[in-house]
Amino acid sequence: MNTSVGNSGAAQEWRRSWTVVLAGALGFALSSVTIYSLGPFIAPLEAEFGWSRAQIASGMTLYSILGILLTPLAGVVIDKVGPRRVGLVAIILYAITFSFLSLATASLLFWLFLWFVLSLASAPMKPTTWTAGVSSVFDKGRGLAISVMLCGAALSSTLTPIYAIWLIDNYGWRVAYLALIWTFVAVVFPVVFLFFSSAADRVRMAGPSDRQKADELAGVDWREGLLSWKFARLGAAAFVTTLVIISFVSNLIPLFSSQGISRGQAAGIAGLAGMSTVVGRLVGGYLLDRINGSIVGGVSLLVPAISAVLILAYPGSIPMASVAVLILGLALGAELDCVAYLTTRHFGLKAFGTIFGVISGLLAFATGLGPFLVNLGYDITGAYTITLQAYLPLSLIASVLFFSLGRYPDFAAAQASEAG
Repeated sequence: MNTSVGNSGAAQEWRRSWTVVLAGALGFALSSVTIYSLGPFIAPLEAEFGWSRAQIASGMTLYSILGILLTPLAGVVIDKVGPRRVGLVAIILYAITFSFLSLATASLLFWLFLWFVLSLASAPMKPTTWTAGVSSVFDKGRGLAISVMLCGAALSSTLTPIYAIWLIDNYGWRVAYLALIWTFVAVVFPVVFLFFSSAADRVRMAGPSDRQKADELAGVDWREGLLSWKFARLGAAAFVTTLVIISFVSNLIPLFSSQGISRGQAAGIAGLAGMSTVVGRLVGGYLLDRINGSIVGGVSLLVPAISAVLILAYPGSIPMASVAVLILGLALGAELDCVAYLTTRHFGLKAFGTIFGVISGLLAFATGLGPFLVNLGYDITGAYTITLQAYLPLSLIASVLFFSLGRYPDFAAAQASEAG
């Protein structure tokens, strides 16, 4: 590709659609509150109800299992009605059902029921909605656009733990659940309402030329995509990657606390992941627009192993813990970017909502399963050592799967051939 032409095209896309990226970033930040609020609430829930950490995390496991079924359905709806409508409705439903967690009692069944209700409303808040909008209005600069949009998670990972702990310490965990979610909504909803849209959404208000452009979206249909060997490899890579990174990041506070670091210091260290995530995400997005995404994904997924080794080798060391988290943030920054970008390049945009919806379902399952397994390991052994050791081979497996994806198909050429 001619680099100057590509850069010029990317610049035009950014001038035209940067507000879509901003709105998508805030929407994704809101959807990430569930993940990054888990750690701060573990200790107060454990103290009040006497539950084990695995029992507390089982709520998110249920949430994630249901996400496997619900997220693909949300993807189908996105393909039909567009991500704007889906996103606006989802924000309100998500906030209401997240608020219900403040009603928890000593009944573990009721706790699981609250997470069940939350899962029903949260499926459209997954990355599919926000990525679908951004991917449809960017091509030459798609990698960086997706990366900037996904920086919303870095914002959430930085602010959510610190804000949640402050709320819990000053007002109790029940008020904290309410104040946490509605603070985010007060900022996010107006921006999404004003600026978030996709090519499909714009068609409803567009002229014939834009309709023709929308009709030219290339790629495989959902059946061909989901039944392919390439989808199996990408899905497996995405699952293992998320299992490792999210379970690692969401348990940083209790992990460091178990090594003798205070909760306040642990929260501050965990917040460093947000800063390095931004760096990893932006650098990763820049590289995705210039080299094959399989290489970016394969290399970045070796990073969590380094973080695990540092924490194992220097338990309780604040400097080493800080370095480990900063390194981990780089991998967190590249993780979802690579998966989303590779989905658009290997399967196209024709059925992106459905195909990435299925992948997002796998990500949701891994998001819930990972913290549960980590806390189960803690309940059994009284430490996080076995988990940190397991991250080493899992990171290698994910890296190999990414490398195996190979070159992108040329959908434009195939579409031109069919037209001819």
